[in-house]
Amino acid sequence: MQTGDPGGETRLASGRAKITPMSSFRTSTVIPVAGLVAASLCLEGARTSTNKKTDPAETPQAITATILHLEDLLDEAESQHRVADVDRLIADDYRGITVGGGIIVKRDVLAAVGGTEQTSSQSSQREVRVLENAAVYTALVLDRGTDEKTQQPYLLATRVLDVWQKRGREWKLVNDQATAVTLDRLAQ
Repeated sequence: MQTGDPGGETRLASGRAKITPMSSFRTSTVIPVAGLVAASLCLEGARTSTNKKTDPAETPQAITATILHLEDLLDEAESQHRVADVDRLIADDYRGITVGGGIIVKRDVLAAVGGTEQTSSQSSQREVRVLENAAVYTALVLDRGTDEKTQQPYLLATRVLDVWQKRGREWKLVNDQATAVTLDRLAQ
């Protein structure tokens, strides 16, 4: 009978020491340990870090202020038909859902901004929910304008949900949705 010692020495039943070469110990112990270390390093390298280092200036309050400012810029650029400004604020892969349920893309927004319809927007109940690299903006928007076809004035109330995403160093509008709200519900 033999008893083992990780130091490379084995005792026989007689109590005498049988010396096992260290190379045998290393081979049988070090290779599995090295395999475990390599596997751990591979897993660690493939793992997505949940502790992303953020710019200290990117506090939730700072992001909220930025998104509110970008929304103001977007509203102003749309009402003043400044297509280049709107183009800079909206992501190339933007998708939106209109009041009527239609799907629009960036070129649709730019075409509408480039039109001649005169509108003004007033937003209230504005809120921003900050996420890891995105922010969700919600508001109640009252649009006033003149219908291009009928030349009749209109007032449209919508609840909007805009999704902004941080891409590199810039915030871009990536998605939005508008839901019509009847004017009598606004009083509630």
